[in-house]
Amino acid sequence: MLRIGLEASRANKEYKTGTEWYAWHLLQQFKKLDTDHSFFVYYNQELASQLKQAPANFKFVQLKWPLKKLWTHIRLGFKLLTKPVDKFLFTNAVPLLSRGEVIVTIHDLGFLKNPELYHPLERIYQKLAHNIAISKAKKIITVSEASKQDIIKYYPKVKDRIKVIYLGWDEEDFKPGVSDSIKEKYNLPDNYILYIGRVETKKNIQNLIKGYKLLKTDWPLVLAGRPGNYGYNEIKKLANDKVIFLGYIPQTDYPQLLASAKLFVFPSKFEGFGMPILEAMASGVPVVCSDMPVLHEVGNNAVSYFNPDDINDIAEKLQNLIDDRGLRQELIDRGLEKVKQFSWSRCARQTLEYILE
Repeated sequence: MLRIGLEASRANKEYKTGTEWYAWHLLQQFKKLDTDHSFFVYYNQELASQLKQAPANFKFVQLKWPLKKLWTHIRLGFKLLTKPVDKFLFTNAVPLLSRGEVIVTIHDLGFLKNPELYHPLERIYQKLAHNIAISKAKKIITVSEASKQDIIKYYPKVKDRIKVIYLGWDEEDFKPGVSDSIKEKYNLPDNYILYIGRVETKKNIQNLIKGYKLLKTDWPLVLAGRPGNYGYNEIKKLANDKVIFLGYIPQTDYPQLLASAKLFVFPSKFEGFGMPILEAMASGVPVVCSDMPVLHEVGNNAVSYFNPDDINDIAEKLQNLIDDRGLRQELIDRGLEKVKQFSWSRCARQTLEYILE
């Protein structure tokens, strides 16, 4: 019987984005998959009640830490030095020092590929954290073939340690079905274009707004997500009165808000995977997104693509879908079929198999 370590600090965050939901779903799925090994789940702040519910082979260990930063790098590392486990899956950062086999998930290397999209301090932190993670990891998981090629480009020595395991989507939450109550709650019309994610330069929101301003439509552009680290003030100044900022959307509202949209737009210049595209397709919403290799891995021919650097192309692809109901339905049908290839249960099963190799 192996002792497998997991950290729940990211899964336990109140306001989750892609990497946090990845950590959440892996932990929840592991509880369903394995009974032969012992899982030790480490955390700092009090755990959410759903995370605490687990079979008998799961042990939860709270490691208190007074600082907002460095819990993983220092506090968890000290614990793993004095009382190691056999294998530990880190879904993001890795301790400076630890014992036992380290497996780490590298979601993307955007800070190296597109450094201009990151605040200088964030670039420094990301570079240090990734250098530590990659140097210590015996096995590396990444979430797309595109991300794998990026890792090989910048860290060629780890080529043989990388495995691609695709992410999933929550089949209970994301499904077709327009909600009048959610539109009433957020004061939205029947037809709206939706973006979900951080509102920041890295997500290319400036170009999205510039392209949107070229459209001939009364459909508002709805931006659902909390302000990012870089560029939010510029984005607010650029927006007109048809751009609606909703801020962070609670998970209880997110699926209904998405399923009720007429279009979902994803203009990011860089992604490790693109989970919102999956969720939109599963919700029966046509998707238009940036033309990047990683998004072709997820969407294939089930979405429409634009050049994220060309505001005229962004406008053209959005206008095509606004004007052509048949094209929207075609993308909806393809998307509902495409998402069958992805699931959190498959992601967790493949991840556990790789941990145990």
